[in-house]
Amino acid sequence: MIKQMAYRKLAITTLALLIVGILYFFPNNKEIKYKEIVKYYDEDNLKSVYLMDKYNYVSKLKVPIYENDLLEMIKEKINYLIIGDDSNNKIPNGFRGLLPSGTRVLDLKLDNDILTINFSKEILNVNSNDEEHMIEAIVFTLTEFDKINKVKINVEGNPLTELPLSKKKLPELLDRSFGINKIYDFESLNNLTQTIVYYVNKIDNETYYTPVTKINNDERDKVTLVIEELKSNIIYQTNLSTYLNQAASLDKYEIEGDKIILLFNDKIFDTNSKNILEEVEYTISMSLMDNLGVKEVIFRVNNEKNDISVIKTLEN
Repeated sequence: MIKQMAYRKLAITTLALLIVGILYFFPNNKEIKYKEIVKYYDEDNLKSVYLMDKYNYVSKLKVPIYENDLLEMIKEKINYLIIGDDSNNKIPNGFRGLLPSGTRVLDLKLDNDILTINFSKEILNVNSNDEEHMIEAIVFTLTEFDKINKVKINVEGNPLTELPLSKKKLPELLDRSFGINKIYDFESLNNLTQTIVYYVNKIDNETYYTPVTKINNDERDKVTLVIEELKSNIIYQTNLSTYLNQAASLDKYEIEGDKIILLFNDKIFDTNSKNILEEVEYTISMSLMDNLGVKEVIFRVNNEKNDISVIKTLEN
C-alpha cells in the first residue's frame, strides 16, 4: 500500500513538473494572440491594400506590414491579396483577396517608378467575376507606394497582355487610370472623362473607403465634379455613403504646387458641431489626391484662417 502511494506521488510530481516545463517553454495561446493583436494595431506598420468587400467592391483598408525593405513589403502586401494565404487571418471579417489560391510572386524589379512583378501561372486560375477586379486590386495596392507609379504584370516571365478569361486587352504599363469599380454612364464615345470618387462604407461598425471610377461625358473640372458627386443624394452604387451636406458650397479653390486649398461655406460643418466630419475630409481628400495628384488638401471655411489640412500618407 505504501509502495503504491509512493508511486502515485512520484507520478503526480512528474506530471506537475512536465506541465510547468510545457508552460515555460511553450507560452499559452492567449499570450501569443495578445501579442499579435498589439502588433496589429501598431499604427507604424499599417499599410493600405485593396480587397474585395462583401458588397463586391474593391475597397481600401489598412493591414499590418512588418517588413522594412521595399521589395519585401511589396511581397507581403501581395500575400494579403492571395486567397488562402496565411496572412488572410489578419484580414477583417467581410473582406477577401482576389488572387487565386497558390499564386506566388516569382520576382520583382523596380526601374525608376515602374514595378515589374512576375507571378506564377496560378494567377491565371482567376474566376470570370474577379479577373478585372484582380488587376484593379494589384495596381491600386502597389501604387500606394510613393516610389511606384506604374505596374507591369508578367506571368512566368511573359507579359500579361489580356485578361485570362474575357480576353480583354490590357495595357503593357498599368496605373490608376485603369480605373477601379468602374461605372459607365455616357451617351457618346467622344470626350470621355473618368473621375475617381471615394465613398464611405461600413462593415461591423468599422469604417473604410471605396473608390469608384465614373466614366462619362461630364466636362466639368475634376474638383467641381468630385464635390457635386459627393453632395448628391443619388448614389447609384448600393451600400456606399457620402456624408457631405447638400447645402455645402465650394465657393473657390486654389491649387498651389502639390496642395489644394478649398474654400467652403459653413454648411460643410457637422450639423451638431463646428467640426468637419472625418468621413467628409477623407472622401474629398482621397478623391482629389487621386484625380489631381496633389499631396495635401486644405479645408477653409468662410475664408477664415481656421484651416484643416489632410496630408497624403506616403508609403515608402
